[in-house]
Amino acid sequence: MRQHGRSTETTLDRRRFLALAAAGAAAGLGFAGCTRDAEEPAPAPSEGALGGALRVFSWEEYENPANLEAFGERTGVEVTVDTYASNEEALEVLERDGPGAYDIVVPTGIFIPLMVERDLLRPLDKAKLPNLRNVDPAFLDQPWDPGNRHGVVKAWGATGFLYDTTVIAEELTDWAGFFRTASLPEVSGRVSALPDPSSLLGTVFWRQGEDWNTTDEALLAAAEQVLRDELVPHLGAFDDYPIEGLLDGTYALCQTFSGDARTAVIEFPERYRWVLPGPLTELWIDNWTITADAPNADAAHAFIDYMLRPNVSARELDFHGYSTAVLGMDEFLPIDLQAGDMIFLPPEQVERLVAGEVNESQERRVEIFDALVAASGLET
Repeated sequence: MRQHGRSTETTLDRRRFLALAAAGAAAGLGFAGCTRDAEEPAPAPSEGALGGALRVFSWEEYENPANLEAFGERTGVEVTVDTYASNEEALEVLERDGPGAYDIVVPTGIFIPLMVERDLLRPLDKAKLPNLRNVDPAFLDQPWDPGNRHGVVKAWGATGFLYDTTVIAEELTDWAGFFRTASLPEVSGRVSALPDPSSLLGTVFWRQGEDWNTTDEALLAAAEQVLRDELVPHLGAFDDYPIEGLLDGTYALCQTFSGDARTAVIEFPERYRWVLPGPLTELWIDNWTITADAPNADAAHAFIDYMLRPNVSARELDFHGYSTAVLGMDEFLPIDLQAGDMIFLPPEQVERLVAGEVNESQERRVEIFDALVAASGLET
């Protein structure tokens, strides 16, 4: 059973996010062409004295193994990563196993107040994060974490869908097309959706150009019915990382995140097409946070600080395909960075992005999601 609750003061300022995303797009389009490799600076004395183990709880395929290895070599810390498919799952695990089960967790920013409310996170020690100065100020001091008391941006991106053009010949551009083609005989049963309550309900509100953060019970119930009628009968899976299923032919249409989709587009650019659909879709920002009872809090701070180095951040971006909001990383990005427009979004796509909220409808959204999963007969 998923755990849920209420959190207030998590509303994101849409205009602010549109401005920062546009700024990132403008800067990013000029990145390629000035790359250089840099030697790792010698470990600080505090790093060399760390040792022990560091347990990270994060999303799938979200940390560059080369960076994990390099950090381990610098510090003697053995880093392991466990993964989850949704913020709700991360909450459930931390509450079940305790906030000492992991050192670092990577929630979407709007979930930070809820995690603080449940005593799952500790305040960051800024004195141990000198590289915080490298973060773009536009991504600091967000409404859900004033003063970055508990978190710092890891990456940001958008939600859309990916489809196989050898199965779907029509050029799709919006969520209406996603729903329509899901029911085609050659596509039905080969569709995946994200195992996330708000992102699943969001598809209905985004398609209609409506507020997906609504708390109106009638609108939520109507969205549930639309999903029962138009999408759930055609789902083959709830999958937080559907790229493998797409590449092996299991899926022909999948809801996914921009960076994950980039993997398939780079591999087979003629076959797979990414859509950041209109009229609206999701903007999200994930954050590095440290658990309240982290067994190795010193190593956790050192790890986050290491990830905020421009050269390290560039390796992260090249691996997972999301902007990290770290200034100065442009000179370390590959000259031939592929599908850069899926990382640094053009202005016309930025205009479609709307951030989510964790509000008083959270419990109801989880109930709806659980009911839809049960109706589908699928696992999450």
